[in-house]
Amino acid sequence: MSWVDIQHKTFLGWCNDHLRDRGIQIKDLKTDLSDGVNLINLLEIISGKSIGRYNKHPRIPTQQYENTGIAMKFLQDEGVKMVNIGNTDITDGNYRIILGLIWTIILRYQINKNGSVDDLLAWVKSKIPEYGEPSWKGSFWNDGKALCGLTNAVGANLCPNHQSLDPNDKVNNLDKGMKLACDRLGIPRILEPKDMAHPKVDSKSLQTYISYFRNAELLPAANMADQCTAYGPGLTEGVVDEDAPFTVETPAGAGKLEIVVEGPKDKAKVDVKKLAGGGPGGGDKYEVTYKPTEPGEYKVHVTLDGTHIPGSTFHVTVLKAVSLGGEGKIRVYYSTTTSSEKYRKEKHLLQDLLEARKIHLRDDYEPWVAVDIVDRSMRDEIFTRAGTKTLPIVFIDDVYIGDYEKMLSLDTSGDLDKMLPLKQA
Repeated sequence: MSWVDIQHKTFLGWCNDHLRDRGIQIKDLKTDLSDGVNLINLLEIISGKSIGRYNKHPRIPTQQYENTGIAMKFLQDEGVKMVNIGNTDITDGNYRIILGLIWTIILRYQINKNGSVDDLLAWVKSKIPEYGEPSWKGSFWNDGKALCGLTNAVGANLCPNHQSLDPNDKVNNLDKGMKLACDRLGIPRILEPKDMAHPKVDSKSLQTYISYFRNAELLPAANMADQCTAYGPGLTEGVVDEDAPFTVETPAGAGKLEIVVEGPKDKAKVDVKKLAGGGPGGGDKYEVTYKPTEPGEYKVHVTLDGTHIPGSTFHVTVLKAVSLGGEGKIRVYYSTTTSSEKYRKEKHLLQDLLEARKIHLRDDYEPWVAVDIVDRSMRDEIFTRAGTKTLPIVFIDDVYIGDYEKMLSLDTSGDLDKMLPLKQA
């Protein structure tokens, strides 16, 4: 394992610690920030500010670049200095740049919030002077004694025997310190004991984890509900008559888990299945599913022994159908590979019709979208909703309108104007 692997795991854990407030969990920084949605959610959570309008269903590259551009502009407006970091790097999955971006965000919103990295190190020294001059080198933290000492200092005698711990028992020492810090100080385990014991653990991973201690306070008792995590699509968005799944992880020894889903009119039936093998740290993992029967706003309550877990109550928007990302837009789907004479003719005729009506000048009109560049699931949904694979075809507000002949008929009858209620440029 390299320092990059450890840093990725640490930064991923840090992101998920915040994203759990909205029922989101990402698995790979390289791919899961590319469309901008998770990144925007992260920035809204850590800043406490709304970013404003963005595309919640970025199914095509231009929408993804637009979203990551919105995220970058927000950071710039916040005064965050970004060197050689652009939105295209995020959408295109530039791994090194993405790690740099997350580190920049951690510095701005967590570490530097209470001083600099040097101030953090000075604070560590003030808490555990018995361990000498602290540093961000792995050797200072690898055996777990300094971590247990810091946990003891912040937690008012949580680990009084820290100096007598066996330095050769590194992983167990670190596990002890991290468990106490999590249970009694509310510090998330964004680093694994084996990673912190690794000689190649990097300074940024250490700084990210240790920075949690500076503002930590002793909890009155172990808070099991606060250690739970719920994530999955069923906590963010759903589709009528389709299963809305999500996962709940609880710590070892947790109490009674209860899940209630309230729809616009009635409560939805909830199926909860305990998975074999359990969750992280010896806890339990549950697979939860409900099926919304009508569109609208749903509330998902997840409680442990009557106490809401982080993020609960979750607010879920249920759509009538899977979004194609064209809400509020006029969109034409076409093919770059079809070469039949009929296709070429109707493509030009449709373009002429749209231009004659000046539809192409409207601010709610999007450039033509090639079905060849979208993922297969979206392409299949386009054809399913249209009931045909004939191209080109027009959608308005994510609803299929028709092909060239249908558009011509609507234009001739005057009905096309009635279907274009959206604001013009």
